[in-house]
Amino acid sequence: MQRLPIFDFLNTSFKTFKIGNLNIAATYWEAGAIILLLFLLVFTLARLRHLYVHWSMGKNAWAMLFWGVVLTVIVEAFLMLSGRTIFTEIMGVKNVPKPFSTVLDIGRNRLTNVLGEDSEIPQSYAESKLNSDQMYSLYMNMEVSESQKLQEIICTP
Repeated sequence: MQRLPIFDFLNTSFKTFKIGNLNIAATYWEAGAIILLLFLLVFTLARLRHLYVHWSMGKNAWAMLFWGVVLTVIVEAFLMLSGRTIFTEIMGVKNVPKPFSTVLDIGRNRLTNVLGEDSEIPQSYAESKLNSDQMYSLYMNMEVSESQKLQEIICTP
C-alpha cells in the first residue's frame, strides 16, 4: 500500500519553536487542527451569547453604562481624597510606587481645588476605636434631646 503525498505534506514540520529547554516541531495538520478548534470556539461562544444573553446596546444599556461610569467616578473621587484608589484597595498595595503616587497626588490636588475642600479627616479620627467607658462618657455628655434620639434609634425594633 502506497502512502499518499498529502499525508507526507501534513506530517512535515514547518517551524520548530523553542520554549525554554523544550523544542516543539509544529506540523501542518496540528496548525490546521488548532485553527479549526479556535474557529469552533469563537463560533460556539457567539452562538451561546446569541441564544442566552441577548445583549444589545439599547436605551437601557446606555443608561446603565452612564450610571455605572458616574458611580465609578464618584467612588474613585472619594477614595482619591483619602489617598487611595480602587486598584490599590483591591490589590492591597501598601507602598504605592513613586510614579503612581505622584499621579495620585496631582489628582488629589486637582480634586480638592474643584471641590474647594482643603482639610482631610485625620487618620486618628478615622481609625479610633472607643471602649465602653469612653462611649458611656460621650453618652453622658450629650444633650438631653440628642440622647433621646440615640435611645430611640437603638431601642426601637
